This record gives sequence, structure tokens and C-alpha cells, in this order.
Amino acid sequence: MGEIFGIGTSHVPYLMGAPENMVRLRQGICKMVERLEGRPFQDPPEALAQLGDNPMEVGKEHHRLHWQAFTQLRAYIDEVSPDAILLIGDDQAQCFQANNLPPYALYVGAQVDAKPFYMSRFPGDAEYIRQTWGVAPDHRYLWPCQAELAVAIRDELLRNGFDIASSNDLNSDRWQYGLGHAHANTQLFLHNDDGRYPIIPLFINCYGSDLNIFGTMASGQSLEAQSTSGYPPAPTSRRLYEMGRVIRNVLLRRPERVLVCPSSTWSHTWLTKKHHRMRMDVEGNLEKMHWFERGQASLLAEYDSPDIENNGDHELRNWIVAAGIMGNRSMEVMWHVISWVSTGFRVFGIWR
Repeated sequence: MGEIFGIGTSHVPYLMGAPENMVRLRQGICKMVERLEGRPFQDPPEALAQLGDNPMEVGKEHHRLHWQAFTQLRAYIDEVSPDAILLIGDDQAQCFQANNLPPYALYVGAQVDAKPFYMSRFPGDAEYIRQTWGVAPDHRYLWPCQAELAVAIRDELLRNGFDIASSNDLNSDRWQYGLGHAHANTQLFLHNDDGRYPIIPLFINCYGSDLNIFGTMASGQSLEAQSTSGYPPAPTSRRLYEMGRVIRNVLLRRPERVLVCPSSTWSHTWLTKKHHRMRMDVEGNLEKMHWFERGQASLLAEYDSPDIENNGDHELRNWIVAAGIMGNRSMEVMWHVISWVSTGFRVFGIWR
């Protein structure tokens, strides 16, 4: 009988570059919001209080605290020493684009490549990458995967009516960076860049028709000017939760010891439509965090569109799959942060 462990974390892009560049990234996000909303960006009072007179120093401190949380999670991974990590992340029009966009997909190859530093372009980022990971910014990793278990999960999902896509090569003429940033960043942050623990990447189309926004980031066009015809809605929360239940049954019948790892920022300021993309849904996220702590994460199966989009919780869908796998086990929240300097609500936790 298999064993299932779990951690919850984030793939926050702000940590892929030098600490002093957190504010620069934030400024870019604020400009994007102004284009989308057609009005000047206005920080809420909580953000102004956190940023204070020296936002750069606040950014550096948040950078440090995030790394501290990742190091604690890695200690737990070493403690349980899993045979594989089921890494649950979203794909933001990277590996899967409008010409090939499944609601969910599983990577089934024996190894996966990743070139994760393609977005780290500010002054100081190259040196930060060399100091932190000991590689050049154009480095391409090759990480081992647990292909046999991945195939078993895929096949059982198909037999249970979940028409999941699968792939053993994530590169195409539109994308040449291998594993997308949700999964690749998480590998780096959890200090698994040496590939000690094989992974199984599971991709969820968390953004649905809001995938448009990633074209908007690059083009500067408004959402209204972007075609939505190529982007289907995200899968329902109930469907994602039930998919997690099937995965749980597979893992329990297998001999492997598996660590389940959803990776997301929860509410993002720049996605929270009800606050004109200028304030995250702090109150709603605190409530949902307590659901995980109390072993009530099954409530997320009823949390769905349009509320998810209005609250900027698109990526919480990754955690809904994990909730299905972990069942009613309580999660110990090691740290959570309401980070206005890095524009998101993040939770770091352990299912023991």
C-alpha cells in the first residue's frame, strides 16, 4: 500500500530574480493593470502601510522570508524522502497554447527539460542566478520523472471518465523552454534542481478564458482587443476535486511513497476583478486557508466560477486537486503571507 504526503507552496516569479528587482516587477504589474482597467493604479491602504517609505527594503525582506519557507518545506521533503513528487501547477500559455489547450494534462516522460530563467532580465538577475543556483541564465536542466507511476495515474483517470491529455515532450515551434514556470520554479525553490526526487508534472488550465491576460502582458493591448475564441473555460472545481479522489485511489494501491505538491499564489492583486485588479481577496483567502487547517478543504469543490475569477483565485484550482487527493487531512500552515510588494496571497503548508 502506498503512502501519501503533502506540501503546499508557490511558484512566485519574484524569487527568480535579484531581491532588489521585486519592486521593478511590481511596477510592471501595476502598469499592466492600468492598461487593463483604463485608470491609474491606486494601492489600497494595507498596501501603502506595508510598502512604507522604502518599498525596496520591504521587497528584500519578503524575498528572504519566502526563501526561508521553501527551505523549511525542503527539510520536510528530506524527512519523508518520497519516491516521487506529484507537482501540480498551472500552465500560463506556455507549454499549452490556443492550438493545443487541454483542461488538464499529465507529463509521462522519463525525464523533462527546463530552461527556467528566460524571464530574469533585470540588472543583477544574472549574478543572482549564478550565486543561487550556480548556473548561467541560459542553463537548461534535465530532471528525472517517475514515468511508470505517471502512466498508471493517466490510465486510471481515463478509465474513470477523466479525459486527461498526456505528453512526453513539452517543446514545440511556439515554446522552447521545456517545463513551464509553475513547475520549474517550484523545483528550484524546493532545492530539487539536482533532480534528487523524481517528479510527475500535472498541468491544470487554471486561467481558462483569462489566459488572454498573458498575451496582454506582452502586447499592451486591452483584454477587449484580444480574441477569446481560442481559450476555453477552466474545468469546474467539482471535477478537479473528483479527479484528485481518483488519483488518491491510484496512489494508495501503488507501492510508491508520493509527495503531493500544489504550487500556486492564491489571490493575485492583478487578477481580482471585484477590486479592479488593485487589491487581493485577503478575507476570502484567510477563510479558505482555515478550511485546509480544519480538514475542510472539500468545501473548495463548491467554490467555482465566476467567484474564483472575481476573487483572483485562478491558481487555487491546483490546490483543489490536492484537496481531493489529501481528503480530510488537516494541513499545518507553516507560513502565509499577504504580500503587497509581490502582489499575492501565499500559503506554505504540510500535510503530515
